[in-house]
Amino acid sequence: MDKRIKTQYWLEFAVDIFSLTISFAVSYFFSRYALHKLDDTETGLQWTVCTFCLIVAFLISYFLFHKGVDIRQRNKIGEFVNTIKNDVLVFLIFIALLAVVKSPIINRRFFIGCASVVFLFLTTVTRYYLKRWLTGGYSPAKSKITSYVGVLTTKDRAEEFISGLKDDWSINITGVALLDNFVENGRFTYDKDFEFGSEYTNEKIRTKKKIKFPHVVAEDVPVIATDIRFIDWIRKTPLDEVFINLPYYTSSDVFEIVEELEGMGVTVHLNVPTLDNLLDESNFNNINCKIYSGYPLATFAPTVHNSTSLAIKRFVDIIGAIVGLIISIPIIAITAIPLLIESPGPLFFKQERVGQNGRLFNIYKLRSMYKDAEERKKELMAQNKMDGLMFKMDNDPRITKVGRVIRKLSIDELPQFFNVLKGDMSLVGTRPPTVREFEQYENRHKRRLSMRPGITGMWQVSGRSNINDFEDVVKLDCEYIDNWSLLLDIKILLKTVKVVLTHEGAE
Repeated sequence: MDKRIKTQYWLEFAVDIFSLTISFAVSYFFSRYALHKLDDTETGLQWTVCTFCLIVAFLISYFLFHKGVDIRQRNKIGEFVNTIKNDVLVFLIFIALLAVVKSPIINRRFFIGCASVVFLFLTTVTRYYLKRWLTGGYSPAKSKITSYVGVLTTKDRAEEFISGLKDDWSINITGVALLDNFVENGRFTYDKDFEFGSEYTNEKIRTKKKIKFPHVVAEDVPVIATDIRFIDWIRKTPLDEVFINLPYYTSSDVFEIVEELEGMGVTVHLNVPTLDNLLDESNFNNINCKIYSGYPLATFAPTVHNSTSLAIKRFVDIIGAIVGLIISIPIIAITAIPLLIESPGPLFFKQERVGQNGRLFNIYKLRSMYKDAEERKKELMAQNKMDGLMFKMDNDPRITKVGRVIRKLSIDELPQFFNVLKGDMSLVGTRPPTVREFEQYENRHKRRLSMRPGITGMWQVSGRSNINDFEDVVKLDCEYIDNWSLLLDIKILLKTVKVVLTHEGAE
């Protein structure tokens, strides 16, 4: 199940369970207080059992019989028929469960019938508006469920291809690179003096004469490059996926581009040029690739994680963040008094960090340093004991006495549960770099950001104070990404508890 269908699946689950809850409540109050079809014969326990049976019936129906179909492929009649089938199945299972537990509510036929009718009406309405919202009723640029996408194509394909991609509600196209005007004798030619807002035709390459090209494609997608600078743009831009759609004659150098993108941890969708004509001239479509905007594209990714497992990971993150915040509040309250006495100023430290695939977010910590710590950092760079793009030194004078204690106990990290709840971070992941560190990254370093950063991770539980080479950090992060599983997260969380209690690897 790809990202779009997976997201649709869970959104439909949310609106359906909302509809079921409302239908149950409305039917109960209508039957009891308006028509007096219910009395005090059934106990509270019996109604609790009834509610439990209804929820179980819904879960059985949804997870065993619900098909994850692209919402754009379902017409109005098909959607309504599907809704009726879902309604009937839920209530048949519900009645069967009531019979199994011998609930007297099974005899309340009016209540059950009323609930089924209201449920049918609500699911029809909510699914209709969900479909409208997903297919164009909102701005992808403002949505957190869309993928940030870059496109590499040629001028003659750009308009049609991008217009087709924009029909996909899960995609937010941030820029396009056009390479057809840099092809000579079957190979790309790059101009080192290229400037944004100009291009060369094949005839003008030799004379270096610049001519204007359209700054946008398909109404609002900006043209950001026409040469190898596309790679530089990707490195500096929050991107989840790249679509490459090129004709056969430009394909000779694609391998190098794909290799660069793979090294950065970006998912690549690559068209198969030799299949373009085959699709046009025959009905043969038994091809092991996805069709995007009418073109066959093969998908390359450094790692492919199970979508259900990722959904469970996010669910665990939300629950863990809520529990963590509840536990953290009294600890933070107690810590705040000596911390503020020693170093008056803001209690919390906020800093812009780089998250999954280059997304920027503000990380929150308890302030363990003096207020001028960032300014003093420049003076201390010569004492950095870390080889690479991270800063670490022994006996950092910027850290307060209380700050050293809360760092040793990892109390300064507690506000990050709020980042986890927001979706900027995960309980387990990679360390989010500062913007300054990220700007110095080589292409291959960006791969460590291909998963959501975490409060803890492989580096933190591997004796972080003993790791003095940034490349070792990258190696550990990539090892985590390549081998990720829910079990691995559990192991790291358990190791984190041990590290915190024993102060192992803490500075």
